[in-house]
Amino acid sequence: MPIPSLEAVTLLTRIAFLVGAVTDGLAVLPMLSRRVGTALFGGDPTRDSPGYRFAMGIGASLMAGWTLLLVWAAFAPLERRGILLLTVFPVIAGIVAATVVAVRRGIVGRARVLPLWIHLAVVSAAYLLLFFLSSSYTR
Repeated sequence: MPIPSLEAVTLLTRIAFLVGAVTDGLAVLPMLSRRVGTALFGGDPTRDSPGYRFAMGIGASLMAGWTLLLVWAAFAPLERRGILLLTVFPVIAGIVAATVVAVRRGIVGRARVLPLWIHLAVVSAAYLLLFFLSSSYTR
């Protein structure tokens, strides 16, 4: 199989970073709005607590920060390709692990997180593929 050109790998990596940024940016919404969160993942929007709000506020700020990091990486995608791996391990792996635990404990239904798992699997596969393809051009 031929290796894609430098221009193609650069463009695809930039697009992948921007897809990740949009994904993370959208993930902030259910963290800041209990109603959006329950619409997506189920639950009772009236069962809110200060502790839950505190945890979601911290999570939302970290997710917003990662969103900006991915946008920043898109400006120099090959030079910042290491962020692809950091996004897969531990960020995406941690999100998947947390949702698996939530499904097993009955906190959220499997059907509600299945689209998320599919999306994260596709993003992870793309990030890993682009990391390895870009290694040909970054030595």
